[in-house]
Amino acid sequence: MLPFPQEPALARSATELPDTEAMPGGAVYEPKFDGYRALLFVHGGECRIQSRAGRDVTHAFPDIAAAAIQSLPSGVVVDGEIVLWGDEVDDFVELDRRLNHAAPASVRERHPASFIAFDLLSGAGMDMRRSPFRVRRHALTMLLGDEPAPLHLVPQTPDLGEAQAWLATYAGANVGIEGVVAKGLATAYEPDGHPWLKVRTHDSTECVIGAVAGSLRAPRRLILGLLDGDGLLGPVGCTVELTLPQSRRMASLLLPAESSHPWTLPDAIVDSPGWTGPATDGVLVVPTHVVEVSVQAGEDPASWTTPRELIRSRPDLRPDDLQARWIHA
Repeated sequence: MLPFPQEPALARSATELPDTEAMPGGAVYEPKFDGYRALLFVHGGECRIQSRAGRDVTHAFPDIAAAAIQSLPSGVVVDGEIVLWGDEVDDFVELDRRLNHAAPASVRERHPASFIAFDLLSGAGMDMRRSPFRVRRHALTMLLGDEPAPLHLVPQTPDLGEAQAWLATYAGANVGIEGVVAKGLATAYEPDGHPWLKVRTHDSTECVIGAVAGSLRAPRRLILGLLDGDGLLGPVGCTVELTLPQSRRMASLLLPAESSHPWTLPDAIVDSPGWTGPATDGVLVVPTHVVEVSVQAGEDPASWTTPRELIRSRPDLRPDDLQARWIHA
């Protein structure tokens, strides 16, 4: 049994999907679901669920853990994405409730979670990380091909044209898919090598909220930062004016900063790239909350000159999960 936790393999951002011959062993393509990265560890009648950052989040997804115990043999470690389903619900608001022990069973039933499996690190106690992806995919298909919800096998195609059609379709539809991932059939599972390529339907990146313009009860904009090589938080930009629902959501998540905050006001607002308004009011916040914001393809936060559109909160990430340079993981 592989020990808990394991470092997950990541994908490098790309502007277009590679040709089939451009990846070792030939490329295959999979949709990238807009969810919560997770690894399932099944052993001895128990299941532990690991976040991308290595935290144990089993408490947040007892429905997924129970399904894994029921369906998967001991010694299996599966990589995938947890997706929350529900009509007219913000998936990441529901995710935040789950992670903070605030989602009772009745809420989980109304907004069930599904696990979309896309790789296999260990099969029945055998370490498969060095096996080529075609072998891992075959084993994963044998494990999950006929399993009912909430466990699913991610769709896959070897056809570049079909994958490009997926991108075009997903870009114009709100179906919970944020892009397409290309994988080489001969590649190993390599956490340090970024063995996969990912093309997003919309480009984005993650930042830390260091301050707000306005008040904590009614923030108007978020002042964004990233950690530098020394682990210090530096401002990189700001958001556009928040909508009323966004402002209310941020107000419920943010806390006033302590005296050890690395920024000062009004400098943090005035010096924030893209800020054009007055810095007459603002509040420093505890810099622990991560959000996803829009970017242009290939754009580095160090070059931002315009405000960013807020896409969503990222309660599944912490500031130290982010790197100072712009890498989509």
